[in-house]
Amino acid sequence: MTKTYEQQVVMKDISSKSLIYVVPLADFHLGQPGANVEVIKGYIDWIAERDNAYTILNGDIMNCAGKDTVFDLWDDLRTPDDVYYKDVLPLLTPIKEKILFLTRGNHEDALYRKSGVDFMAHLAHDLGDIPYKPNGGMVAIKLGKNIHRGLVTIYATHGWGGARTIGAKVKKVDELVMAVEADCYVLSHDHTQAIHRTNRLVMPKSRLGSEKVYLKVSRQLLINSGGFISYSGYIQKKGYSPQDMGTPRIRIEFKKNKENDYHFDLHASA
Repeated sequence: MTKTYEQQVVMKDISSKSLIYVVPLADFHLGQPGANVEVIKGYIDWIAERDNAYTILNGDIMNCAGKDTVFDLWDDLRTPDDVYYKDVLPLLTPIKEKILFLTRGNHEDALYRKSGVDFMAHLAHDLGDIPYKPNGGMVAIKLGKNIHRGLVTIYATHGWGGARTIGAKVKKVDELVMAVEADCYVLSHDHTQAIHRTNRLVMPKSRLGSEKVYLKVSRQLLINSGGFISYSGYIQKKGYSPQDMGTPRIRIEFKKNKENDYHFDLHASA
């Protein structure tokens, strides 16, 4: 496959730490009257107050309603420019050093396809040249413990299509597992928090060169992030269930097990 910037892995060296949190943020829909800025700010404050907390901005930060979009132009009553400069930039500036990378959601994408204006690209630049992966991307995070180091990978993309049942929403993340190899997957768009995992047998790379090598169980964490809109507007009009307000928190620790092997312990809570 031809090498392109789109497939370049974001490398993040945090080897001074053995434990970090990654709180994926998406589906703010700022500009829509139902966007709950108070809840959004609570998550941003939580990240800002902890030196080992980070985030991935996974799209639909802005509502970007237009005259021919499903989301109603006349509900917004504000231009994207106004929302961007008065809401988005001030809200995210306190955590600009904590953003691992950005993606573009279907709402920003609708505006981009109509006008060529990519507000998420502007956001990546204005917050300080943050890596921008509009269609999805991977970050490889280096953590350390004593003299040991390890890389854990997270793949995130905004999401696609419509889904009403929790099973249909979770199945989308399962599809990502078949497309990309990572330790953790993050999918947004469906405004429903869900956490599940899958396990597989792998050969431990740390044992290469040993006389006897045994397969071990490796965990993959699958995350559906939540949303931040109250039950109103087109969500209510189309009969969707009231969404979860908020998003899961991913906990990643580089630690030693009983066999003295260093590994990553991945958990998440909603």
